[in-house]
Amino acid sequence: MNVMYNSENYYVVEFLPGRRGIELVDKTMGRAGFLEGAVELKFRASMADLAAGEPSVESVDEFLGHYDALLTNSVAFH
Repeated sequence: MNVMYNSENYYVVEFLPGRRGIELVDKTMGRAGFLEGAVELKFRASMADLAAGEPSVESVDEFLGHYDALLTNSVAFH
């Protein structure tokens, strides 16, 4: 497990090896989703492009907001 990104609004975790994928958590809405397959590959490529330009937290959070429709699991924070 590798934390790719963590802000007040979002948490992104990469799972390697084993079940390859990315968990995306919207902290403000308490929702999460697991990205795998073609969606995961597209997400990784887009994140790499975004990171290459030294983005602000706001711009990364805005990018992650495009994936909110895929976050269908409720999250309980302890």
